[in-house]
Amino acid sequence: MVCQQTRKVVVAVALALVGAGPVCAQSGEAPRRDAKKGDFLRFPLGPLGARGEVLAGSEEITVLDVAKGSPAAQAGLARADVIVAIDDAVPPKHVRTLEVLDGPMRALGDAIDRAERTGEALRLAVRRGRECRDLSITLARRGSLDPIDAGAEGKAGQFYDGICRDLLRSQCEDGSWRARTGDDATRYVTALCGLALLGRGDPSHRDALAKVATFLAGPDRRGTVSADLLQPAGLSNWHITMSGIFLAEYVLATGERQWLPTLQHLCDCMAERQTENGRYGHGIQVGYGGKGFNIINTHAHLLWALAERAGCRIDSDAWSRSLAEIIASTGDNGGVRYWTLQTGYWDAAARTGQMALALALRGERPELAAKMAAYLAAHSRRMREAHAMGSIGMIFGTLALRRLDRSAWAAHLHRWRWYLDLMRLPDDSAGYVGGKRNNGGDHYLREEHVANAIAGLMFASARGHLHLSGNEQNGWFGRLRENPVR
Repeated sequence: MVCQQTRKVVVAVALALVGAGPVCAQSGEAPRRDAKKGDFLRFPLGPLGARGEVLAGSEEITVLDVAKGSPAAQAGLARADVIVAIDDAVPPKHVRTLEVLDGPMRALGDAIDRAERTGEALRLAVRRGRECRDLSITLARRGSLDPIDAGAEGKAGQFYDGICRDLLRSQCEDGSWRARTGDDATRYVTALCGLALLGRGDPSHRDALAKVATFLAGPDRRGTVSADLLQPAGLSNWHITMSGIFLAEYVLATGERQWLPTLQHLCDCMAERQTENGRYGHGIQVGYGGKGFNIINTHAHLLWALAERAGCRIDSDAWSRSLAEIIASTGDNGGVRYWTLQTGYWDAAARTGQMALALALRGERPELAAKMAAYLAAHSRRMREAHAMGSIGMIFGTLALRRLDRSAWAAHLHRWRWYLDLMRLPDDSAGYVGGKRNNGGDHYLREEHVANAIAGLMFASARGHLHLSGNEQNGWFGRLRENPVR
């Protein structure tokens, strides 16, 4: 139970807050909060089976809902409870600063890991109305989560298996995972989920993976791209590149060369859509007054590098033009900026990770690739902040470190163990934990699918099957039982 001194502090704070009343007492409206500014963050409470919210400047977690029959519900945790202390300690405050991971979320994730490692109950002090009460939550003893060991026996491996079960359960009959906003987002998130499933390396998933390939190739096997390479427009460059990234990994894994014409068509499309100075937009038009959009450049480079390994022809001029644009956008610290302009690096993880991977896959400019990996290692704490998404920075930054700097990769994964423990739901599927800033892109994709993709591909980096994570063996999927990749 909460120690006496801590309890006095908790009760005093609780009563002061209750006495203060709501900020908008007359109107009954809650104060306005801006997610893009990091005012708040909502997240799952891991295997407790609940969801919570933290506010910037507060050390408390407000419980948003509790699943019926969950460990949290069995212990008496209820909606609107406010967690004020964890294992007898008041957590550090949640802050907007991107590099700071300490706070109530990390404190809870670490406490969950301790409880499952030791078998001791997790202790929470909660404020309910004017009362402060102690709760004790018993979790199954499962050991500590070791994210660099995703073998089947450990907690990380069990989590990865649970993610795969949920992916299979939620996959549509046509092989897709449906997003919230249209076909572009559906194809993008389907490719991410497909990579997470492929990275597990389970032969029993072969039919589900074949459905992914068929869906992304489209009914005419041109990846929904027209014969003249100019349609669709809109946000299509996102799904064209990510569809190709999955198909390239799938061909490298299975040797099914029937998909190479589709993959070549997608590669040609990205060469055709490039401007004469190597720039891209979301689709056909180069946005932002012609300044370009480097996240599409790095997607295209990763597509080309993987597709070349699978057997496609790469337009060397298009590669060189785009690479020149990326080099002009890369700072002395190795981070890839939004544009060639001095736009900063706070959201650079996805761009930097994808470009480092592309260079490493081709064995090109190793000094530049190493510089980019050094940026990712130095800013591991910032990795989930990437282009209005909590997903693609963590996914591609993690994979790039695995391929380029295994020591930094291991340190990075251990730094984020608490994050994975909060994502791990009672059924071992993943719940969504976003970044501190704008996560709108992940919302468009659908958070439950994105969560499985993030955690799944972090564990896939440890499994080492994907070429993205360092594998050099073609046709590996068909030989798994005889010669497993480690």
